[in-house]
Amino acid sequence: MFCTLICCMDGRFIHIINEYIRANYRYEFVDTITDAGPANKIVNEEYLKNVEDKIVLISIKKHHSYHIFVAGHSDCAGCPTDDNTQKGYIKKSVGMIHERLPDISVTGIFADEEGNIEVNNIINIKKEANRTISRFFCLILHLGIKFIHRI
Repeated sequence: MFCTLICCMDGRFIHIINEYIRANYRYEFVDTITDAGPANKIVNEEYLKNVEDKIVLISIKKHHSYHIFVAGHSDCAGCPTDDNTQKGYIKKSVGMIHERLPDISVTGIFADEEGNIEVNNIINIKKEANRTISRFFCLILHLGIKFIHRI
C-alpha cells in the first residue's frame, strides 16, 4: 500500500519522516518527492502544478496512493524562516493540494531539530465512506420525492 510524501531533501529529516509515516499510518511504501524546502514552494501555483503532475501521473495512477503528506522541518536551508512560518506554509500547501485533488487525504507534518513530529492540518477522505454516504442521501432524496408525489 502506497502513500505520497512531499518533503525536504535534508538527510537529517527525510528518514525520520518516512519511518514515522510507515509506523503510524501503516503504509508499506512511501513515494517520496523531494526538494529543498518544498512547503514554501508549493504555495506557488506553477510549482504545485509540477508536483501535482508527478503525484497524479505516478503515485496516484500507478501506485494507487490516496494519501499525500506535506512535510517540513526546523532549520531548513531551503525555507530559511522560523518554525511557525514554515508550519503556515505546510498548512496552506495541504489546503491547496486538497482543493486540486479533493478525493485524496492530505496531512501536514513538521519535524523539529530533535526529530519530534507534529502532525497538523489533516484532511482525511474516505472514498468508500463518501460513496456510501452519497448513496444514502440519494436514497433519502428518492424516498422523499416518492412521498411528496403521493401527497
